[in-house]
Amino acid sequence: MAKIFYPDFFNDVFGPIMQPGSSGSFAGTSRVGRMARYTLKSKPKRVRISFNPSAEHLKSLGNMMDDRAYLGGLLDFATDDIRLFRGHEEARAAGLSYEFTENEEDNPYPGSTTFELTGEAGDTAKLVAASIGGGMVRTYEINGFPLEWQADTWAVLLYGNENAVYEAEQRIKENYQEVVYEQHTQKDGAIAALIEYAEKPELPEESGKGVEIRILPALLPVVSRKDRKPQLFSTVEEWRKVAEEKGISFVQAAIEYEKGFSGWTDEEIWNYFEKINAILYNQVHSLEKVGYENAVDTPNLPIYGKFWNRYLTSGGGVTDSLTQAIITRAMSTNAKLPGTLIVPGPMGTGGGYLYSALDAVRERYDYPHEKVIESLIVAAGIGAIAFTHAQASGNSGCVGESGVCCAMASAAVTHLAGGDGLQVERAASMALQANLGIPCDPIPGGKEFPCITRTVRAAVTAPLYADLALSGIDPLIPYHEVLFAIEEHRKSSTQKELHEGINVSPCAKCLQKCFATEQMGDKLKYEAGA
Repeated sequence: MAKIFYPDFFNDVFGPIMQPGSSGSFAGTSRVGRMARYTLKSKPKRVRISFNPSAEHLKSLGNMMDDRAYLGGLLDFATDDIRLFRGHEEARAAGLSYEFTENEEDNPYPGSTTFELTGEAGDTAKLVAASIGGGMVRTYEINGFPLEWQADTWAVLLYGNENAVYEAEQRIKENYQEVVYEQHTQKDGAIAALIEYAEKPELPEESGKGVEIRILPALLPVVSRKDRKPQLFSTVEEWRKVAEEKGISFVQAAIEYEKGFSGWTDEEIWNYFEKINAILYNQVHSLEKVGYENAVDTPNLPIYGKFWNRYLTSGGGVTDSLTQAIITRAMSTNAKLPGTLIVPGPMGTGGGYLYSALDAVRERYDYPHEKVIESLIVAAGIGAIAFTHAQASGNSGCVGESGVCCAMASAAVTHLAGGDGLQVERAASMALQANLGIPCDPIPGGKEFPCITRTVRAAVTAPLYADLALSGIDPLIPYHEVLFAIEEHRKSSTQKELHEGINVSPCAKCLQKCFATEQMGDKLKYEAGA
């Protein structure tokens, strides 16, 4: 039986809980590194990390801290571990030799990363995997065997000669019968099996004659189970219909969606949203707590909140007070202070930008706390629909990141202000339509430009689209059809059209060269002492 897998509120939309950075390029890559770490029997001693040459990834390596995250993952650091920022230093202290390079030629998996590993005990492994956006990950090959796994289960990997693998598999299944999913594949006379479980199997990771056994840990907060229900809705129209037919609220229908996926109770789901809310509140007020002038600039990112705070305190300000309150919170979000946990939505800092609008509107109109939690649940539903019909990531251009963030924020503010399900959809549709066609084109060494201009805009325009929807304006195109358009545009566009953007300018090209030589110069390769 096939595994039921569809976009989830906590795996895909508001996840993972992480240190500040990109959900795909920082959290996702650290998870890929952890996947690689567990393909070895012993701790990694040496690793070669390579990319497809056509991707030209070495030109931008490090711009989103992916280099540090790969190394941190290999050291088994989770996405919320502050040591990820010191990936190079921690790897060198651990005696890990590493090299970032390119494959001799492209493999069949665009966007993938290849790990060739040697452990302290002399064991070896090879993994081809990818961060596929929003912190989600996928393996393509493990030790040459084609095996797809998304770290959504505990997985037992067995490989070797056929009889030995079969015997070991039967012994495991005798003790652990609730298999979520299993795969079998072969190459060069050897076979491999990947058996997935919802809970960690307590097995000795010992290799018998003719078979190697590894236990790969679940890395997602919501683990796949055998009894998962089919996706409850995939459009806002279906969402409203579920609420109407069941005689429940629009918000409760969203909670039912999550219950069907995770198997969690209403209380567990609500409490997790409370946890997310607390993290986001702390994130958007982080500069206030640390002190604007105490926050430390980094080579890649000045604290723009310092400039903004000085401007406001000196009497500056062209925009209205609500917009200024949103920008103030957005500047804390952009600061990415190490140790300040964040929750993506959908990109790494997206949850913070969304919450910047939500919290400022809540403060202005004194909306109750319960209504804020409900609004986050509504935003999660809008995000899950985005992940269902399009790639809610930079793969679609910036519309897949700041565009979806703006749609989620607009929907959340609309609900907070008393809007119904139809008005929520209209706000999300308008926000998404306004972001169509924008490339995802971060400048290597560009100190967050042009990204900050788009993410702050996503936050400050959320009340605008909420107001338009609440006034009764109909944007004509249903939210899910705007997502269809985004996906069609992605498929019909070249990589240059989706990602080059501002990087064609002479100044951006100069910044890219400086970044490669000055910041990544000695970080592409390290040889540990004997």
